[in-house]
Amino acid sequence: MLHFGMKPPFSYLDFLDSCASELNQEDMDILREFDPCNVLLKEWENFNRSLRNELVRTRAAKKAKDPNKYLRGDNGIDPFIAPLAHWAVNQDSPLEAELYLDRARWDKIEEIKTGHYFDIEYLVAYGLQLKILERWHNINSADGVKVLEGLTGKHER
Repeated sequence: MLHFGMKPPFSYLDFLDSCASELNQEDMDILREFDPCNVLLKEWENFNRSLRNELVRTRAAKKAKDPNKYLRGDNGIDPFIAPLAHWAVNQDSPLEAELYLDRARWDKIEEIKTGHYFDIEYLVAYGLQLKILERWHNINSADGVKVLEGLTGKHER
């Protein structure tokens, strides 16, 4: 079982290798490519796209710019996601903001995997969470924080 903030027990590639001997080719393709036809992945992608779009809107408003050329997919506003983006964009620490956003992503994965046990959806959720853990393992490496600050610092894209 994975927990937010823990060191990844193994890499995502090792996870795929372990699954390869137990799963059929169709399920392996879903895990390798994060196939958007998968029900859990559709819900995840909708959430993550909405979060990214809201971050674009919030950053654009802060800089008095038009966000439309950066929005992707459905441009609807989700009243539950907007406060997440607003809080993150207004933080002084890019590291704290990214940690907050990834915690929100983790919580969404926990929510959408509810009721899935020993099926491909559970494995997809596990893989998504493992990728978040790997990301933070890399960020916490010697140069990771510098890279993160460079990407999300005061000179936002």
